[in-house]
Amino acid sequence: MTKADHGYSILISHLVPGIIGTNFIYLHKKIKEIMQKLSVVVPYRNRETHLSEFIPYMEKYLDGEGIDYSIFIIEQADDKPFNRAKLLNVGFKETESFDYFAFHDVDMLPIDSDYSYPEGPTHLASEVEQFDWNLPYEGYFGGVTLFDKESFVKINGYANEYWGWGAEDDDVLSRCAINEIETYRKQCRYRSLDHDREIDRSLYTKNLVKLGIFTNSKNSIGLSEKEGLSNLQYEKIGEEKLTDKSKIIRVKI
Repeated sequence: MTKADHGYSILISHLVPGIIGTNFIYLHKKIKEIMQKLSVVVPYRNRETHLSEFIPYMEKYLDGEGIDYSIFIIEQADDKPFNRAKLLNVGFKETESFDYFAFHDVDMLPIDSDYSYPEGPTHLASEVEQFDWNLPYEGYFGGVTLFDKESFVKINGYANEYWGWGAEDDDVLSRCAINEIETYRKQCRYRSLDHDREIDRSLYTKNLVKLGIFTNSKNSIGLSEKEGLSNLQYEKIGEEKLTDKSKIIRVKI
């Protein structure tokens, strides 16, 4: 039993003296869920219009859901191709004291979603406006995904070398599978913010090749252990408080 679990047990014994068995287990689980703090990690670059809408919308939504949270905008402040996966790893490292994490695109706004503490890695962006309120493909695990801390550390986070658009979410889903971590999907709806989707096809092709090598390797666990949180390198060049609940962290990767 962790120190936190011991604390929850003491709290329950004071609130409901004499409770035993399945009732105790249920209350223990619920109190633990309520007391978890969420880090919303948003990879970001050059989307000022989206950000100005995202932050007040998300704060109002999460406040309404009674979630204990903070929002962290992780801005890539260099001229390299955008690297969503690496920025998510940076966000995890910078907020590692939190209990669970929502890895969240800036162009997705929840209409009906559930940001409570998950049983395990949980995909939320299952009904998205830009995909005609459906999944773009069956194994889609991107857009908005919840991770508990233990699972994310076990899979060594995202792979750092997916540059440009695509495949990093497929990689992280495979990391869960090879580590025998069960994943979940909730039926949640998201509005999409419009923007131009420029895809560098050469980078995308490299990402698909990288993903294929990883998923077909006989040593995929070994590969995942070498690349991710364990070899993450970045330079933090500044941070700025945006609201009482949100801040931006600027990095070079």
